[in-house]
Amino acid sequence: MDNSISQETVIRWRSADDPHFLLRIKRDDAIPIAVQNYLDSAEGRIARESYKCRNRQPWYSVPDVQVPDAFLSYMSGLSPSLVANAAGCVATNSVHVVRLKPGIKVTDLQYQWGDPLTQLSCEIEGHPLGGGMLKLEPREASRIVVRRDASQNPEEADTLMDAVETMRRWRHYG
Repeated sequence: MDNSISQETVIRWRSADDPHFLLRIKRDDAIPIAVQNYLDSAEGRIARESYKCRNRQPWYSVPDVQVPDAFLSYMSGLSPSLVANAAGCVATNSVHVVRLKPGIKVTDLQYQWGDPLTQLSCEIEGHPLGGGMLKLEPREASRIVVRRDASQNPEEADTLMDAVETMRRWRHYG
């Protein structure tokens, strides 16, 4: 699994013309002619009539779009994914954006993400959906416990992983 969205990832998405991009235009930004042409296209005219766009000025400027340090999956099967944002991308609300406090590195957080205590915390804080899915609402995600140090005895890790597996069976995963 790729734990980072890099510039190479973005280049691959562009080359494949994958629909992975959110256009970030601030309210007072000058609009490039190619973007203006798209906004004035048939697709743009349809989009501006959608509920959110009808209620926004200007209609194409999504408010409060920020560049996060990482992304956290909103819904997951086995467990939520934490992906670094090395490319400086922005996101829609289909994933959580993660902003770290000063002094905390994404790589350190990712290292601890697979820890049994963190995995159990994800299971406890999230809530199950049909088909074994685990959903993390923003408030639930903010309560996930991440161990600060890597010290843990094997017996504790085994006990925590047993609890994680029990929670996953309870939500009918796999």
